[in-house]
Amino acid sequence: MDPREGRGGMFRTRRREDQRTGYGVTIMIVAGFAVTGWLWFLFMSGFLDISSIETGELQTLNRGEVMTEVDRILEERSWKPWHKKNLLMLDTEMLATSLKDRLFVDQVAVEKSYPNILRLKIKERQRSVVVVSFEQYALVDSTGIVTGDATEDILRASMDRVAARAFADELHLPVVVMKTADPLSQGFQVAKPEQIRRWLDTTRYLVLGGVRFRFMKVESPESALTRFVSERGYDIYIDLTQPLEPQLMTYQAYMKTKPDETKIAEYLDVRVPGKVFVR
Repeated sequence: MDPREGRGGMFRTRRREDQRTGYGVTIMIVAGFAVTGWLWFLFMSGFLDISSIETGELQTLNRGEVMTEVDRILEERSWKPWHKKNLLMLDTEMLATSLKDRLFVDQVAVEKSYPNILRLKIKERQRSVVVVSFEQYALVDSTGIVTGDATEDILRASMDRVAARAFADELHLPVVVMKTADPLSQGFQVAKPEQIRRWLDTTRYLVLGGVRFRFMKVESPESALTRFVSERGYDIYIDLTQPLEPQLMTYQAYMKTKPDETKIAEYLDVRVPGKVFVR
């Protein structure tokens, strides 16, 4: 064999290897640009950023209030290498949990509709109570502010409960009897928001727990002791500052014994879990 042919063959082999190496590098560079381009497109271009929020039909909530809370929650998210409104990376469970708490609603479901639509399904809850002071029936919203006097259907339903013609339920506003020093004029602060929400939560919890009562009575918004007027007219004592579940379980266990309720003249006290006091 001619030594020159051997050297030529070696050179051709090296050139082919160099070419393959060059092709490989080129492919890696092109792939790198492609991946970078897709990452930029998905996370930084704004194409997948939320541009529309659909809330469906709302009963008492204001759409502007919902939009504001969504914006606040998204802005409060910790820093990430993508836009805060990026739909792809949005944690829908986190958003639903936060909105449920902030909007004081019963349920929130969050759905993504690509490329940039956020859909909210909101199940509202009662956000007002009727406060009865002397003979005045006033509407009080979840912030504790009097919004006006109860009228028409709300007034009739509330009066039926006070007059022992109906029971509390999920459909009608809870009725709270509380004597105030002054008339309940529009704009007057009756209680703090957390106190109103506690009243709403407690009445709903007891209704769902099967307690038949008509309305609740409190001495003041700060009172821990709350009296729920029962079907037979006696009061059921509940402590709003303590967990409700053990108190409800105590009540339910006692009622399963089928007590003679005609012997309860004033109250049934279930504030101490596992113990019932009757007078």
